[in-house]
Amino acid sequence: MKNNLVVLLVCITASALAQYNGTGSVTQGAGDTTVANIFSCTGGRPTNLGTITAQDSMIWDLPAANNYINSAFPNASDLYNSCNGNTYATATDAVAALSGNDIIVIDSTGEVFTAYIFADNYFELYINGIPAGKDNVPYTPFNSSMVRFRVNRPFTIAMLLIDWEEHLGLGYETNNTFTYYAGDGGMVAVIKDSNGNTVATTGNDWKAQTYYTAPITDLNCPAESGNERLSGNCVAPSTNTGAGYYGLHWQRPTDWMLPQFNDTLFPPAYTFSNTTVGINNKPAYTNFTDIFDDPAQDAAFIWSSNLVLDNEVLVRYTVTNTVNTDHPEKETGSLLIYPNPAKNFISIRTSTATSQVTDLSIMDMNGKVVYRNQHIPEKIDVSQLANGNYTVSIVIDGTKQYSKLHIQK
Repeated sequence: MKNNLVVLLVCITASALAQYNGTGSVTQGAGDTTVANIFSCTGGRPTNLGTITAQDSMIWDLPAANNYINSAFPNASDLYNSCNGNTYATATDAVAALSGNDIIVIDSTGEVFTAYIFADNYFELYINGIPAGKDNVPYTPFNSSMVRFRVNRPFTIAMLLIDWEEHLGLGYETNNTFTYYAGDGGMVAVIKDSNGNTVATTGNDWKAQTYYTAPITDLNCPAESGNERLSGNCVAPSTNTGAGYYGLHWQRPTDWMLPQFNDTLFPPAYTFSNTTVGINNKPAYTNFTDIFDDPAQDAAFIWSSNLVLDNEVLVRYTVTNTVNTDHPEKETGSLLIYPNPAKNFISIRTSTATSQVTDLSIMDMNGKVVYRNQHIPEKIDVSQLANGNYTVSIVIDGTKQYSKLHIQK
């Protein structure tokens, strides 16, 4: 009887794999816990780390590779954190509690920006590829954070987002009477400059890509369209018998957090309402609706296409210099490129006439240098460049700075 059962399970697994034609690495069942409860708090849920081996022999970290226990990765500051008592009523109160030592210096001559973040559940924030802050509470209770950093414009925001799981490898948590319940994710962020001006809010102009989806009950249901990994046709029933379900994993690019990474390969982020995410009773969010829900610049919750099943998501956004092509001298920032989008020629200006430029490069999305100069000409001929996105790299006063250029003819 035991041998027959083994044969049956092997046949079921082989049949299910034969039905899957996507690019993901397929796992089945629960993973192994390697580190138990990396964080504990009254009212919190288990926060285990683990691994799982896929059908293709790949070994995946669960719930996803992260830096929570890496002391070298800086912690974010608290907006609201009931675990340590930092339950500020307003953002002004939270900022007033900071000493200034929290500011992560990316560029010593840059501006100071503040990112206000609410993540369900965990985030890691990079600015121009530099670790800037990680969530203090990886799972629950719900908290919110802020990260201050000094950087020159333009700069690239890159974030790892994880919807934590209690049942490692299955994408499930325990909820009410169900042992296996698929929770949802979501992240909202607002970035302000030192004058309190909002320079970025989360929305569908951000990029978001999925790297772990679970639970998958039927390997026929996932689909891929272009660069999107779609699981909208999949269902995740609340159950007490979900231990044999599947997960899909994808390898992160090693340079995903760097400014020059080609994020046109990422789909646009999907947006979700406060009601869908379910945060209207959580003071970690509602104490700061003047920031997150500012009527003039309302930030939306973002995620990949499936708020419930997608558990590991990478998001990106670049804060650029806002360039007025008719009067570029009125703009702020250290690097101005205009017109942008461009057709035949571009001009580049630095913020001061005394800036010393020692290298100017334009790179395509494969990293190939398509133009190079040791100074900034009055005009640069880009008429021979194909339509698409490019990265402009300039060494100014010994510091390398980046900006985005779009060619559109």
